[in-house]
Amino acid sequence: MTADAMIRAKVRKFPCEGCGADLRWEPGITALRCEYCGFSKNVDVKPQRVEERPVDAALRAPRNVGWGAERKVVACRRCGAHTTLDPLVAASSCAFCGTTAVVESPADPNVVRPEGLLPFRVSRESALQSFRSWLQGLWLRPNDLKRQSRVSSMQGAYIPFWTFDAATESWWTAEAGHYYYVTYRSGGKTVRERRIRWEPASGHLQRFFDDVPVPASRGVDDSLCRTIEPFPTTELTPYEPSYLSGFLAEENAVDLPEALEQAKTRMHGAIREACAADVPGDTHRNLTVETTFSALAYKNALLPIWIAAYDYKGTPYRFLVNGVTGKCNGTAPYSWIKVTLLVLAILMIVLFAGTDFNIAG
Repeated sequence: MTADAMIRAKVRKFPCEGCGADLRWEPGITALRCEYCGFSKNVDVKPQRVEERPVDAALRAPRNVGWGAERKVVACRRCGAHTTLDPLVAASSCAFCGTTAVVESPADPNVVRPEGLLPFRVSRESALQSFRSWLQGLWLRPNDLKRQSRVSSMQGAYIPFWTFDAATESWWTAEAGHYYYVTYRSGGKTVRERRIRWEPASGHLQRFFDDVPVPASRGVDDSLCRTIEPFPTTELTPYEPSYLSGFLAEENAVDLPEALEQAKTRMHGAIREACAADVPGDTHRNLTVETTFSALAYKNALLPIWIAAYDYKGTPYRFLVNGVTGKCNGTAPYSWIKVTLLVLAILMIVLFAGTDFNIAG
């Protein structure tokens, strides 16, 4: 059997037993459902846990490749995202940035297959309602934002993530500052001044990190993803192609070594904050931290996110909904006219308050 034939043999489709149309995953009920005749088919959820793999061994071992089901690839010319979707679905715009500059791209048979997945639990209707509520609660935004945001274009997408475990041991040194006060006379007045007494300090910190997430996405911004965390990664189920039916799935765009460095950067930030909190006294300066990492392990998974992408005057904005917990956040333009009016109003209030204080004095 040729390589192409082997790939075709592994491809799976999910036809409806009632009318022959494609079945789609129904969030929240662990079933595939036909949107035309209503037929549903339960999916057997595998009870086994997705285990972490040692990073060192993974860098040497071959990986499973391919999606295990027929997928069409669409590439965005603006943000660079490579999205896969059901083969009979036409993509007219990018789910991540909203542009219509998308082209079909050859499928990569060597794409890294995810080891685990969190199925969608939040429905499209719930995600749309969250989007509308979020828009209504925004302040200082353009008046035409709701019309431009195209609230009906909510896309469900599985985003590739790496998660990392690590045991860390850190040693820190710093100068601890202790406040004290002195009182003296100056210009006929008594002045109380705060000063700082600096003393050397050092310490030791041990910390274990569990499932630190790193998006492997071109289309979704890392900082925006963090605002809809956490994902319940302890509930990951082994990858099964049927979960992708009816949803987009982005190809992995960040390899394991690069993702590991991003995870370490995030861990370093958390470690530094913890060491800073351990410095005695009232303040500190010249904090240095040395950290060693051990027991590094990873998981490679797809996490569900509802995405509303829209373009406002040439700039892309996004709204994300955690497809499991429903936690949401997004970006939107400001109306600088409204911002300017607000600043002027605040300045007027301060000015009048100062005038009243002077009159009373």
